[in-house]
Amino acid sequence: MTNHEFLQRWYLDMQAKLNAKYALVKAERAQWEIERTEIAGMAGNLDSEVVALNVGGTAHLMTERDVLRLCPESTLAKMFSGMHELKKIDDEVFLDRDGVTFQHLVNYLRNDREVLPEFADRNDEIHFYKELEFWKVPLKNTQKRP
Repeated sequence: MTNHEFLQRWYLDMQAKLNAKYALVKAERAQWEIERTEIAGMAGNLDSEVVALNVGGTAHLMTERDVLRLCPESTLAKMFSGMHELKKIDDEVFLDRDGVTFQHLVNYLRNDREVLPEFADRNDEIHFYKELEFWKVPLKNTQKRP
């Protein structure tokens, strides 16, 4: 075997190995893109500002401003549109509402108004629907108030 033949064979072997590694990298990249899209969907809008809330002095929670603006015609969306000055205590927006009931409302919005909360106490359920009315957050068309 001549030096030229040896180098040619070595070059072809190396090219085959590089092609195999490139195929692995492409497959990993494709899988990463799928995961990135999935995680971005779960994480919400990465550009949405996070808002710290103090609700009634009893509930301290954080959520994305976009969650609070999910229903554009709601009072909540208007309040967090960025057009109004909001009362803050220790860098948290203060809302003089019941903390537990408001947390149910935020979770309802976080789930795109698809999942109504379940209540062990009928009074808590009544308060939740009153909170929806207060903020003018409509139920989805397929949901009925009990």
